[in-house]
Amino acid sequence: MTMYDRLGALLSEALETGELPKTNEDSPSPSDFFESPAQEKPDYQVIKNFIPEQVKSALAFIQIPENASYEEAKKIYREKLMYYHPDRRADNPVLQKVAKEKTEKVLKAWQIIENWYKNG
Repeated sequence: MTMYDRLGALLSEALETGELPKTNEDSPSPSDFFESPAQEKPDYQVIKNFIPEQVKSALAFIQIPENASYEEAKKIYREKLMYYHPDRRADNPVLQKVAKEKTEKVLKAWQIIENWYKNG
């Protein structure tokens, strides 16, 4: 149990009973929750799956999940591009102008995402 889990349990207990729990001597000390640096192992999965903030915001803009493959991302990008394409709004000049701006933003976001997928 981590320090935060124990703290959450104590806070829940205090909210339910309306009083602060009494501490006892056999409860773990804060140092029990921290490992020494010699025991720590690097989490290579986190390092491998690091996504820069610029790419995260581009993925969120196009609504592509962060764990999507390149093919899945490309499919979502094309669907979004077709949805905002200005030719679909040819009957209304105001909507066409907004669609053109959105399309440009989608294209810029895709360039960022595509570079990230291809260059890692």
